[in-house]
Amino acid sequence: MGRLLIASLRSSVLPCKSCDRINREKAGVKRLRAAVVTPYLPWPADTGGKLRSYYLIKGLAAQAQVDLYTVCYGTPPPIGTIAEFCYNVQIVPLVPSSHRQEMWRLWFDQRPRSVRYFQDAHSLTTIRARLETPYDLLICDEIAVASYVDDLHHHPNTPRIIMRQKIDYLHYREMAESRPWGVARFLDTLEARRLQRFEEMMMPRFHGAIVCSPEDRAVAVQQGPKLAIETIVNGADVTYFVPNRQPDPQPTLLLLGTMHYQPNVDMVLHFFRTMYPALRQTLPDLQIFIVGHMPPPEISVLAANPGVTVTGSVDDVRPYINRSWLLAVPLRLGGGTRLKIIEAMAAELPVVSTTVGAQGLDEISHKLITIADTPEEFVAATQALLADEARRNALAQAGRTAVVERYSWQMLGQRYADFCLGLVRDRKTED
Repeated sequence: MGRLLIASLRSSVLPCKSCDRINREKAGVKRLRAAVVTPYLPWPADTGGKLRSYYLIKGLAAQAQVDLYTVCYGTPPPIGTIAEFCYNVQIVPLVPSSHRQEMWRLWFDQRPRSVRYFQDAHSLTTIRARLETPYDLLICDEIAVASYVDDLHHHPNTPRIIMRQKIDYLHYREMAESRPWGVARFLDTLEARRLQRFEEMMMPRFHGAIVCSPEDRAVAVQQGPKLAIETIVNGADVTYFVPNRQPDPQPTLLLLGTMHYQPNVDMVLHFFRTMYPALRQTLPDLQIFIVGHMPPPEISVLAANPGVTVTGSVDDVRPYINRSWLLAVPLRLGGGTRLKIIEAMAAELPVVSTTVGAQGLDEISHKLITIADTPEEFVAATQALLADEARRNALAQAGRTAVVERYSWQMLGQRYADFCLGLVRDRKTED
């Protein structure tokens, strides 16, 4: 195997799937072959990005033969339930750069550091060689891995799709603007500028794009005016997030997300600086759960406040959703669509959010979320909902209905597959 881990799923892992494939081949039915390149293995699906990748790839795999290519640092992780729907999974370990190499590249390598991070000479050579196998469709999950499918000699006309979980350069620009003057702000500003140039160079080289929100779509249209673009918001597995309300006796707020992700760090700290004191003053028994992976020290120390629990990583967020009265999403940064909002609505937990937090949701869903943008508005809206059980219940039930009808991963995965297969058909017609 060497540095390449190949997990073949043709027989030993999925015998039933293999038999189905053989029967189709005997009948002369040929499935479309798609290669998907991701910057990380979308398993375990424990972050928003992994969840989105996992369910959309699963949706495509229901109608096409999907080979997944990805990279990692250190020992390749187990492929988990991805083995149930991907035909092959190939993981190429990356070699970490030394501090000296990174410093040199910072000043003399014009590629964005988020692009450099997910590739090295070996991974590019290895994966690009695998992609020279005849495929009907090539998909990049994130702009950071676009170089893997760019300018493949044997695939000059093969349709290529780029998936944008957010507009990366805007994300880094927002983070830079939120930081105090210093090294971190300088590095994020530099990254935003390099990413903007990289995105504007790479986007026109694709034939189609998937974005998370109308706002992201507007930017994608500017970067790739000739692309076919589909907006597919984030969703929830409505068979996993089901109503099972067991609210705690005291009023309880939930702050949820990957806690080392800068927009979530900013969200939590902003909440405790500007809203927590006022809420605690009027609700002395208020309980707050801060739930999410890898909280940094500045979030972990918040557990010293009365009524505050910082959980760190949890195997299952549903018990905290079920115990809470409201999901609070006072986000100021970020793009795409918040999975936490959709999942909470699916589990009948009402939501108070800023406009940024609710970005990407349609007008109907906006009516089911309480929007408040200033700290004063957010405190007032939270207090009002905590005091009004009937209103909370009405929003919760309507939210569940909306998710089942418009935001289930099963439905969104079907839309994703339809877009991908439609693009292949359109390209063949043009040729």
